[in-house]
Amino acid sequence: MTEKKTKGPTVTPQVARMRGQWVQETTEVTIKAPNTLLGVVKGSKDQPLRVVGLDKGLVHDAADHIKAMVQKAVTTTVTITAPNNMLGVVKGSKDQPLRVVGLDKGLVHDAADHIKALVQKAVTTTVTITAPNNMLGVVKGSKDQPLRVVGLDKGLVQDAAVHIESLMAYEKERRRLSTPVSQTVFIPKAHHGLIIGRQGQNIRYLSLTRRITIVLPPKNVISDEVTVTGLPDQVDQGVRDLVNLVKSSTHICYNSDF
Repeated sequence: MTEKKTKGPTVTPQVARMRGQWVQETTEVTIKAPNTLLGVVKGSKDQPLRVVGLDKGLVHDAADHIKAMVQKAVTTTVTITAPNNMLGVVKGSKDQPLRVVGLDKGLVHDAADHIKALVQKAVTTTVTITAPNNMLGVVKGSKDQPLRVVGLDKGLVQDAAVHIESLMAYEKERRRLSTPVSQTVFIPKAHHGLIIGRQGQNIRYLSLTRRITIVLPPKNVISDEVTVTGLPDQVDQGVRDLVNLVKSSTHICYNSDF
């Protein structure tokens, strides 16, 4: 069996000449654009745009027009880094910088400047406060683990730090005044009887009114020491009362700091 070959359409010499003429006369211009301009023009760096036509002038005009569009539409990128503690003020951080991207160079730079101003304005202020460990409970920080006051508003941070320090000072004084102390005053043993008074009325009166405890050495012990115990302010006043009592009763100059 003999196979017949099917012949295609016959191309006349005139059509062949027209095709050859078209191939010879067409003009092609290739344009490359960044991938970021996809949507502005169809072509990109990986898949360039080709402008093809019979009229060389029109092809070049079209290519020039597209190139102008590409040139005008080149994106501008500004990278901004911010401390990680600025997360929430701006999305970018030191590890993951913020990029402002756009076609309008002026607007991109304006936006970047605005964000930088926000970051600059929002820089945090930190005040470190150390406190004795016995202040634990009054404030969270201690000598070993200091308290840090951190915030965006410098004035508020410093006000908070001052307030915390005031709390600690108040608590320290409150504890001092509420913690019993003992103080020793030296009064000649010959005058200890004046302190006791008739039937103990002087020592009893001072002990009750000042809320202090006065301890004198035993009669058989030769010592000038008189110990006064109580709260700090009451002890100080009680010692002054003892000294004044001895001075007024003996009419002698008593050498004392009180």
